Amino acid sequence: MGRKILDLTGQKYGRLTVIEEVARKGYTRKWLCRCECGNETIVTQPNLRNGHTTSCGCVQREKTSKSNTADLTGKKFGKLKVVKRLGTAKNRKAVWLCKCECGNTTEVQSDKLLSGETTSCGCARVEAGKAVQQTLHEELTIDGVVVPYLTRKARSDNRSGVKGVSIITLKSGEKRYKAHITIKGKTIHLGTFETLEEAEQARKKAEEVYHKPYINKLKEEKRHDE
Repeated sequence: MGRKILDLTGQKYGRLTVIEEVARKGYTRKWLCRCECGNETIVTQPNLRNGHTTSCGCVQREKTSKSNTADLTGKKFGKLKVVKRLGTAKNRKAVWLCKCECGNTTEVQSDKLLSGETTSCGCARVEAGKAVQQTLHEELTIDGVVVPYLTRKARSDNRSGVKGVSIITLKSGEKRYKAHITIKGKTIHLGTFETLEEAEQARKKAEEVYHKPYINKLKEEKRHDE
């Protein structure tokens, strides 16, 4: 016995009442519906049944109209206080000039204010980012040393290609390689060498002495926290 074909005729979905099925394109069934506002629209069966479409579009238009006609002057949204209306954006949403608690001004669309999507000029996001960075900074600091800094790669403008090694040119035109290492804000000079290999070796030995203890200590603390 074949499966019974679902008939949505007469059923109601939000503001839509199903009138009849219309010709489908492909496998998706479509239905002609009449909206409470009087308009008719064609909606796919999945969008009706999952609640994705509940009107001909009049609900969204009403929301837009309501947000555009509401006077938001003087109202507060998070850190923003509405100063005045500036006009209408290309998407037909009202645009408002707002002053933030930090002193900056910004332009915000009405729907973003009313929905709570925008609550500052952007300073709140910056402050939150700084707070996260500060927390990470504290968690990754051992005895005043920010451990991730110790394992950073050589800077892109380092001509030697080796971290902590710079190239110097003597008056004779010969090149030498100067090695150094920094710890707790203090730079320790490791010497000047004729070859890059010698300077790199001196740098690696210094990392074992000055950097590795902090790196190992952070690893131990992480294992302990786990």
